[in-house]
Amino acid sequence: MNSLERNATLATRAVWDDLTGASFTVVGLGKSGVSAANALCKRGAEVLAIDDQPAEKLAQSLAALDKRVVAQVGLGGVGPIGRRGDIFVVSPGLMPHTPRYQGIAALATAVVSEVELFYRLDRAANHGAGHPIAAITGTDGKTTTTLWVAHLLREAGRTVVVGGNIGDPLCDFLDTMGPDDVVVAEISGFQLYACSLFRPRVAVVTNVAEDHMDWFGGDFAAYVAQKVAVGRAMGMGDTFLVNGDDPDLAPHRQAQAARSLNFQAFSIHHVPDVGLGFDGERLIWSLAPDARVELGWFSELGRLGKAPIIGVHNVENALAACGLAIGLGVPLAAIRRGLQTFSLPSHRLEPAGSIGQVRFVDDSKATNPHAAIAGLEAIALKPGEKLVWIGGGSEKDSDFAQLGDVVGQRAACALLIGQTAERIARTLPESLPVERCNSMQEAVARGLQLASPGGVVLLSPACASFDMFKSYAHRGDVFQEAVTALAAAVK
Repeated sequence: MNSLERNATLATRAVWDDLTGASFTVVGLGKSGVSAANALCKRGAEVLAIDDQPAEKLAQSLAALDKRVVAQVGLGGVGPIGRRGDIFVVSPGLMPHTPRYQGIAALATAVVSEVELFYRLDRAANHGAGHPIAAITGTDGKTTTTLWVAHLLREAGRTVVVGGNIGDPLCDFLDTMGPDDVVVAEISGFQLYACSLFRPRVAVVTNVAEDHMDWFGGDFAAYVAQKVAVGRAMGMGDTFLVNGDDPDLAPHRQAQAARSLNFQAFSIHHVPDVGLGFDGERLIWSLAPDARVELGWFSELGRLGKAPIIGVHNVENALAACGLAIGLGVPLAAIRRGLQTFSLPSHRLEPAGSIGQVRFVDDSKATNPHAAIAGLEAIALKPGEKLVWIGGGSEKDSDFAQLGDVVGQRAACALLIGQTAERIARTLPESLPVERCNSMQEAVARGLQLASPGGVVLLSPACASFDMFKSYAHRGDVFQEAVTALAAAVK
């Protein structure tokens, strides 16, 4: 059997073990590309890895590659794009509407993402069953939900690996997992685009809102459909959760409810007959209209962690995590305990310190308007306190109209930074005081002045960070450092 025949056979199979005689092209030498190339080589495949960046910028990646991988770098977007008939493993950064992607699709026997590759290679473990996978996708809340369900599993004594769109690529875990490990994976729409047979045991779509429209060519319907595609291959015995409050997911909820898998909606506005809900105080799992189980109280979320967890959007995250944990057989006692002991990851409504009676809150992870709105609505003010909002960042073609309305209702003033400052300013009410700041340090200092004598300065930018910072985490770190420095200066 030649390589083309071998590739054609593999493309239809869900279990990939010995890849001798198969040929692959890995596009992009980021972390997931290196991980994929090495996993393929280890299983006997012939692997070509390509990247547009020059070798000097890829030194770390090239050093980490298996020596059997043939690397072609410095292509600059115009060089060869792989071998005809290969199975291509594509970087999530490669947009499908681009000529480069379309050229790859014309050459390839199949196009897969690193997530799909992991699934097919992992299926060779545990006598062809692989490991149970919890997949989390959506626009907002993915990381919090991912880490929360992993925490619930650990509270039950399960061993867990966490990766995908956060942490390490999934293929990094292929040779180190034990037979009882559970895979908890944050999955982006980019990664799902090149999945076809990927079948998690449990999955959730947290919500959808306009984000990364450039990647989807401005087609919001395509973006939504790609998120819901996480459940495409799921079936009997699997659990698929979808946000029951999101109107853009309504037609998809109706379609999923007609399938044979265990489909459940979750809602923060009511308790559904079947699914997970919130009655304003308690998180509840409803097996039937007359069979409801209390999971925990909103007031107790994170009570035994590093800080109480605020914001009704975090109730959404908690409900999603609970639904996934229930689908994986986690005992209710562990779920109840885990709701109280979980701590939010950094830069998500994280207290950043106080100066006098002014509190600073770091919500740098709010990288789109929908997430920033949730952050603004989560802040509870005492009588007489003011909310000063710091927003703005790099451009992602987002619609800021609804954000402008919420800022106008919730904030006493707005401090804007970054590329999007002028565009956001145009959406804010004329009556709202608005100032531009050239640095985070300037915004923090001005925020203290405007919030005094008492109030909250909230960094919830509604934008990506790459115009001024390396990442949202770097942006949050700079914010926290500026608060600490200012506190020392005004003593």
